[in-house]
Amino acid sequence: MINVVQEIVDKLRTVYPSAQYDIYTERIEQGFSAPCFSIRQLRADVTPYPSGLHEIVQHMDVRFFPSDGRPQEQCREVAQTLTLLLRRTESLRGSNLSWEITDEVLHFFADYRQFVREVPEDIPMENLQTTVGTENENGS
Repeated sequence: MINVVQEIVDKLRTVYPSAQYDIYTERIEQGFSAPCFSIRQLRADVTPYPSGLHEIVQHMDVRFFPSDGRPQEQCREVAQTLTLLLRRTESLRGSNLSWEITDEVLHFFADYRQFVREVPEDIPMENLQTTVGTENENGS
């Protein structure tokens, strides 16, 4: 299965260098320094298919915490960049892209769909013993 969070981190790093922007994929540390990003998976919808495929849609929230100066403007600029940046990762295509600014924090939403094939468990065969030989002319 493709690691969606890591794919988003990799895309963010192409525009937002680690020297200037921290990216949190777990809990945000108390006393973090802005500007920074936080990636959260909101939920995942799993749909099984009879062929052994499972469709997994992961709903992601990429949050951006701006620095103190002009936070609304920073959020809008980052939202415009993310709209183009997160449409496609290395392996997945983003859909249902949207964003909102709440309490001076940008929430950028994207869904990533992938199909995963269930690998059947190997069931070892039982042992079969055979005797191989030739019959002589007497039939014995």
